[in-house]
Amino acid sequence: MQLGKILGVIGIILIGIFLLVSIRNIFSNSPNTEDIVREVNAGSNDKEQVVELSTKDYNYYPNSINLKYNVPTKIIVDTSKVRGCLQSIVIPDFGIRKFVRANDNVISFTPNKRGTFRFSCSMGMGFGKIIVN
Repeated sequence: MQLGKILGVIGIILIGIFLLVSIRNIFSNSPNTEDIVREVNAGSNDKEQVVELSTKDYNYYPNSINLKYNVPTKIIVDTSKVRGCLQSIVIPDFGIRKFVRANDNVISFTPNKRGTFRFSCSMGMGFGKIIVN
């Protein structure tokens, strides 16, 4: 019976840690004015937006990304910092679900909808938003 009590206490502690991390992520999801988005020439006359995605305080950084409508976008994930479940990136409104690796760390898409869209890891523990204007 003692083993059951010990396992119950460990389970409660793990659930508490999960909840604390989730709550911290919710309240730290404030708009970030230091977006790392740059425009580069993609071809002769075309431009593309490039975002460098990393982590900071156990969440994606930047966690608020401003993009231009209908401009091709590349999100380059720093796989030396983005680890664990954060490597599985989901942007449901644009049909994106990708597990990034060191040799495959670029997510390419064209934001063809205006608004604010969430992105997260596949477990929902790390998250952010994409704002398309």
